[in-house]
Amino acid sequence: MIKRALGIFLIGLLAWTSLPASEEDQVTNLLSDAPIQKFRLPGFNDSGKRIWLLQGDEALIISEEEIKVIAMILKTFTKADPRHAQTVIQSPDATIYPNESMAWGHDIITINDRFDAYSIVGKDWLWQGQTQKITINQNARVTFKESLGSILE
Repeated sequence: MIKRALGIFLIGLLAWTSLPASEEDQVTNLLSDAPIQKFRLPGFNDSGKRIWLLQGDEALIISEEEIKVIAMILKTFTKADPRHAQTVIQSPDATIYPNESMAWGHDIITINDRFDAYSIVGKDWLWQGQTQKITINQNARVTFKESLGSILE
């Protein structure tokens, strides 16, 4: 008797879970009013290789196209090596447009390369991932950590 009741219950549960969700039950919007802690978002090229990884202590999704990130770390990757970051870009506050592979901020930015050969610091910046270009509009400073050799001769 118990086996039969359990069997009927399981058949009913299976039938209930296979019913399509009503319009009210379907998830159509993944936007959140609350900040997301320890945020991570990868970006991929057309062939599916990772080209950047965005991380932050906190993210607020403004819209499907715009994300505000606190304590941003943006790592960029090359097609040849999608496992090791080519550059690491950090800023305390940034606005990200992931669909366009773009980010900007008024606060300070620091950029370090994979081999620690140089670092760049500045303010009021724009990162354009599709063209692999970073523009720094204020107080830009580049420090080379390796010898430039006879570049000035």
